[in-house]
Amino acid sequence: MINDITVIDATTHAYNLADRNLARTGSGPSRYAFVYREVLYGMHQRFMRPDQQLPRELFCSDWSPQILAETLFIESNVDIAVHHRLRLDSLLVDGLCAHEKNVELTKRWPQRFLTYAGVNPLDGVEACVADLRQQVAELPSTIGVKLYPDSGSPDRSWRLDDPQYEPLFATVAELGLKVVAVHKIVPNGLVPLFPYRIDDLEMAAIRHPELNFEIVHAGMPPFIEEVAMALMRLPNVYANLEITSALLHAGFGQVLDGLAQFFGVGAARKIIYSSGAMHFHPQPIIEWLAELSFPDELLSRYRIPQVTEEDRANILGGTYARMLDLNLDQLRAGIADDEFALAKAASPAAPPWSRWRAAVEPVPAS
Repeated sequence: MINDITVIDATTHAYNLADRNLARTGSGPSRYAFVYREVLYGMHQRFMRPDQQLPRELFCSDWSPQILAETLFIESNVDIAVHHRLRLDSLLVDGLCAHEKNVELTKRWPQRFLTYAGVNPLDGVEACVADLRQQVAELPSTIGVKLYPDSGSPDRSWRLDDPQYEPLFATVAELGLKVVAVHKIVPNGLVPLFPYRIDDLEMAAIRHPELNFEIVHAGMPPFIEEVAMALMRLPNVYANLEITSALLHAGFGQVLDGLAQFFGVGAARKIIYSSGAMHFHPQPIIEWLAELSFPDELLSRYRIPQVTEEDRANILGGTYARMLDLNLDQLRAGIADDEFALAKAASPAAPPWSRWRAAVEPVPAS
C-alpha cells in the first residue's frame, strides 16, 4: 500500500533464464534464445538506475518463487500480485515461467497471489484446450490466461481472430476465467513485428464481450495510437503497463505522451499497473506512479485535466480489482497480519534486491 492505495501488480514472473533452460541447437543455445535473453537483460540495464540493477549472474538464473514473493511484498508496496505462466516454447525449455511456479505460489500464499494459466495455441487448438483444462483443474483459483502471438520462433505465429481458435476462447469462458492477457507490441527478440499488432485482439474482444482482454505492454511505441483507439471503443479492453511502467519511471517522454493520449480518449479507468517483476524492481515504479502528473504541455495538447489521486488509485489497483470483481477491503484484510506484513513492518526500507542478493551471495566469515 502507498498513500493509502491498495497496489495490485498485474504481471509478475519467476523467470528461468539459466543456461540450461535455453533452447538448444547442436551443442549450444539457439541464437533466438540467446538473443532473447540478451534483450531482457538489456532492458533491465537500460530502464533501471545503476543502483537498482542486478548483476548478470543473478538475472540469468532460475528465479525463485520465494524471492519473488519477498521482493514484491517486503521490498515494495505491492499488496497483491498476479503471476503469469509463460509459453515461449521455442526459446525456453519450460516456456520461461513454469506451471509448477504457479502451483507453488498459489499453495503457499493464496492470500497474495492470483495466477494466469499459459497455453501455446501453436500446439494446435485441441492440445491447447486440453492443456488449459488441466492447468485449471490443478489450480481452480486460476483467473486468467496469458497468450503470446508466437512462441519465439520467427516463422510461426497465430492470430486471435482466426476462427480455428474460437474453441479456446469458448473454453476460457466455460472455465470461468475472466481475462485474456495478450503479449503485444514488444517483439520477442529475433522475430517479425507484424504478429504484435493489436487488430486481431480487437476482433477477439468484439466477438467475446463476456471476457476482458489486457493489451500487455500498452503505451509503448509503435502502436500507441492504435491502443488508444481500442481503449476508447472497446469496453472490455484494458492497457497493461508491463515494461511501459519501467520506461515511464526511466523518463521516456514518448511513453508519457502515450499515457496522456489514453487519458485524452477517456480511458483513464482502463489503465492497469504492472511492473513485470522481477524483470524490474517494482518499488521505484510504484513510487513514480503514486506521484504521476502530466506537464502543462501534455495537458494542453490533449485537453485533459491533471491526474487526480483517484486516477492514481485506479491505475495502481482499483481498475484491476474492478475488472476482476475483486473486493479491495477483503484483499487488505487477508494480508494484514501475514508473514510479509510482519517482515515489512520489521524492515520497512529494505533496499532493492536485498533478499535476492542475501539468498545467493556467500556470507563473509566472522
